[in-house]
Amino acid sequence: MFFTLLSFLWLYAERFFGWHSSGASRYSVYSMIMVIPQIVVTYLNMKEKSEKFFDGQIEWRKAFFSGAVLSVIIAALSPVIVFALTEFVSPDFVTIAIKQSVEKGMEESSARSLYNMNSLSKQAMFGNLATGVFWSAILALFFKKKKD
Repeated sequence: MFFTLLSFLWLYAERFFGWHSSGASRYSVYSMIMVIPQIVVTYLNMKEKSEKFFDGQIEWRKAFFSGAVLSVIIAALSPVIVFALTEFVSPDFVTIAIKQSVEKGMEESSARSLYNMNSLSKQAMFGNLATGVFWSAILALFFKKKKD
């Protein structure tokens, strides 16, 4: 839930920086910045699980599972953020992104299939899930249970 709130606030920062208007066609690049807070939230989640439930000695498998579950939750809430983007924060985002993509040489039909609520939701869900699971596997190494 915290990450979803942070993502919602991030939408306004993106808009402030012009990434919903003049930079709309490069939105996917700019939105990758949110990977950093996702990594931090995943790390903090694993740390909390390790300290509260495993006396600071969590196995890689359990730490990874904890991060993967968090990634599924973040991915499941992603369409809410896309909806907020397209309906409230920047209602013209899709139109602008399509126009800019076509101006850069993309076929209009391709741009329309890339920039719509359904496609953006899927991109956000699968992107958050993939990056979350990837980083969960790496971060879990830092919590690997030590042998006595």
